Amino acid sequence: MRGHLSTEIRLQISVTRLKSSVERYRLKIKEQDLLLKEKDRKIKELEAKLVDKESQRKELLSYLYKPGKKDGQSLPRGKKPGAPAYHRPIPPDSAVTQEYTYTVRKCPICKGGVGDIVDTVVKYTEDIVLKPHPLVTKHTITRHWCSNCETYVKSPDVPPITRIGRNAMGYILYARYRLRLPMKKIQESLSDLYDFKISEGEIVDTLKDAETLFGKDYSAIIVLIQEAKAVYADETGWRMDGRNWWLWVFATTTGTQYVIEDTRGKGVPERMLGNKEDRVIISDGYAAYQNLPGDKQQCWVHLLRVAKLHSPALYGDLVVLYKKLLLELEKPIPKRNREQLKKEFTLLIEKKYSEPTVEKVKGRMKRHMPFLFTCLDHDGVLPENNTAERAIRPQVVMRKIFGGSRSLAGAKAHQVNSSVIETLRKQNPDANFFDVMLPLLEKRRSEL
Repeated sequence: MRGHLSTEIRLQISVTRLKSSVERYRLKIKEQDLLLKEKDRKIKELEAKLVDKESQRKELLSYLYKPGKKDGQSLPRGKKPGAPAYHRPIPPDSAVTQEYTYTVRKCPICKGGVGDIVDTVVKYTEDIVLKPHPLVTKHTITRHWCSNCETYVKSPDVPPITRIGRNAMGYILYARYRLRLPMKKIQESLSDLYDFKISEGEIVDTLKDAETLFGKDYSAIIVLIQEAKAVYADETGWRMDGRNWWLWVFATTTGTQYVIEDTRGKGVPERMLGNKEDRVIISDGYAAYQNLPGDKQQCWVHLLRVAKLHSPALYGDLVVLYKKLLLELEKPIPKRNREQLKKEFTLLIEKKYSEPTVEKVKGRMKRHMPFLFTCLDHDGVLPENNTAERAIRPQVVMRKIFGGSRSLAGAKAHQVNSSVIETLRKQNPDANFFDVMLPLLEKRRSEL
């Protein structure tokens, strides 16, 4: 019969079709495998980015917030068992302004006579004067006509007379830079406590007058920082008339200098620190300090903070090495084993860790390694930058309270007044603020 195919031919045709289908599906499977591998690769990349972003988020939070304990437990309140109790110190007799004696001649119960004094109990009440009267000084200056000179003359003994007195200026400085009060709150406190009326503009003018008085002291602080053997440096953001500026701090054990500039560039520390060669600059690793004259010391605390976020295992090893470094600093310089510590530090860089972002920490370790052990070659140089961090913290708090400065003149007054007050606090840590500030104001006013 025409057109009739045999069974063998039909089977061959079926086999051919099946082979074609198999080949077609094999190609599709290969395409799917390639697509699957590409998706797996992208997933791994995204997972690595996620881990990196998470570590960055934790690192940022570590700067902004104080982390709590993971187990939810807190330290017990109160003193440790066996610790001595706190008692308010007994005022000296010279501080007593009023004195009362309570005695009896008859028994308050039976009304009979009583014997001699058996014992005596002395108690003290300490208080403050609220809303004292302001001190107002009236100055009368007479002028006279001199016929010989043909001019008006007055007494040469007339002192510099200002609208705001020394005590009021001292309180305004205290309220602004120690209590960190906004202008409005300073105005209210003067009105409530002292019945002293003053406008916000007068407060601003008083702060600028203080800047003028402290000009000589600020110049002395600049020289102090430039001549110091060790300078701790840091910087933070600052707002000036709604724009982003920078507040720099340069601190030593005896002085603190604040500088407010519109840049975070290296020109600021170059200008403020000068060209002294035999000194050490301690910083958090910011590149602006790297090419300045003198030796460099990088902060171990910043390195440990980054390591803790990216690799807890590496963090633990670095903590052990850091404790060894602190023990070495207690020894005289000739006995300090710098090479052994550097060798152990190098071994940590070469050691394998399982965390995926540990290379970021190791990269920082390699870059900063030449500057992490400089403290071993000098006396009195710390391996961390907490001195500058503590000096800059009050400025950060003030920035959060009243937002920075409104004008360039206000920023200059802030940097001068803050520097002088913080330096006086360092040089007189146990002294009362007014016992130090008021004599200085009186002295500077007499020099005008």
